[in-house]
Amino acid sequence: MIDHLRVSAIPLLVCCALGGCAVTNQLHSELNYDGGALDAAQLAAGGIGVLTPAAPTGQESDKQLLGDSLGTALQSGVAEARVVPLSEMLSAINRAGLASGYSAMLDGYTNTGILDRDRLHEVGAAAHVRYLAKLNLGSFNQASDRRLAIAGIRMFDTWRSTIRVHLEIWDSETGEVAWAGNEELVFAREGVKERPVTFRQVAALAATNLVNKIGASGSETLDAAPTAVAANTGEAHRDRR
Repeated sequence: MIDHLRVSAIPLLVCCALGGCAVTNQLHSELNYDGGALDAAQLAAGGIGVLTPAAPTGQESDKQLLGDSLGTALQSGVAEARVVPLSEMLSAINRAGLASGYSAMLDGYTNTGILDRDRLHEVGAAAHVRYLAKLNLGSFNQASDRRLAIAGIRMFDTWRSTIRVHLEIWDSETGEVAWAGNEELVFAREGVKERPVTFRQVAALAATNLVNKIGASGSETLDAAPTAVAANTGEAHRDRR
């Protein structure tokens, strides 16, 4: 009798999984940020460019995507300012003959956490911006868990990605850090479809959260509703197609 009920329940559970319970997203983020002397008016007046991010050994290939995510977030979050994306920054630096100096500046930053003032000024002048944004990747991890299985049929899985990043806004005229913030973000997705949470998604969400805090001081915990996460990652549109 029990086996009969178990077998009879399987079609019902499958229908539920394939129907309204297909995907659920959850987002949790911890932010800490220091406003310094920077505000939106200064950014608008001076403009801001994206520097090459730093990443741990083994994740160097993620630098470009991290920089692109920051550029997109800046273009949306500080729309009144002139934003120079990473690819345009690199082109401007190379045109000005500063490639070797730029490389040395980044190497020095790896060892000291300081961007050399003179080289910083040259880079800012080459791109015609006063402020330079550097987003550093601390860590990125992905994991998955099986949530429910009946009679050997997988029903729900959870895919989870965690990213830890640090953003600095440098003033190329003074050589000072005008603003800094760090964030640890966890994005979890539960559903029946094979949809891992990608680096691109969490990088974009983390960059957007930090850019929205530029100029402010404090700390904050964010817990986003599933619909908000879907909208931020473009899933709402994809799922309607």
